[in-house]
Amino acid sequence: MVTTHQIRSVLRIYGNQLKKRALQVQDSVQKPRQSSDSVNISTGARRKQMLDQISNKMISQAVRNKGSQQDVREKSLGENMPSNIDREGNKL
Repeated sequence: MVTTHQIRSVLRIYGNQLKKRALQVQDSVQKPRQSSDSVNISTGARRKQMLDQISNKMISQAVRNKGSQQDVREKSLGENMPSNIDREGNKL
């Protein structure tokens, strides 16, 4: 028969082993070092960077929208155009 004392002893030893293993894992994983170098961006430079990003995004969206609108126009013009007129409106 297994006594309460033996069960507690096994659980205590097992708990100690788990703690040691956890400490070893923490020690093996290196903590990221904080860089001694730091970069300070001026308010004006940060503002310029944000404006550049916003303008680039707006331009790419405008180009994308213009391309899709042009496709729609070409499709609608192609359907309604007489056969002797090309897409640019020139007579063939």
